[in-house]
Amino acid sequence: MENCGRLFGQIAAEAGVTANRAKLAVYLTGLSSQGRSIDYAAGALRKSPETIKLYAREFLIDFADYRPFAKKRDKGVDVEPKYLLAVVAA
Repeated sequence: MENCGRLFGQIAAEAGVTANRAKLAVYLTGLSSQGRSIDYAAGALRKSPETIKLYAREFLIDFADYRPFAKKRDKGVDVEPKYLLAVVAA
């Protein structure tokens, strides 16, 4: 039987983070793909904007108003996230 889904526990274990941290990162990735801002994400999760910026830097998430590694990427430098979440089964 082929399983195309992944559990957050599996994703988190591979990345070396907790399952809750992985869930938050995936949720924030979704918000950023919708063009939401840091303030919107902070309000939705009831966390400080600085906490959301920390997640953005660690998981390489670009928000509409905050792109943590934009200057490096614009210069052609390859930037890797601190924690890589493999959400889709390989």
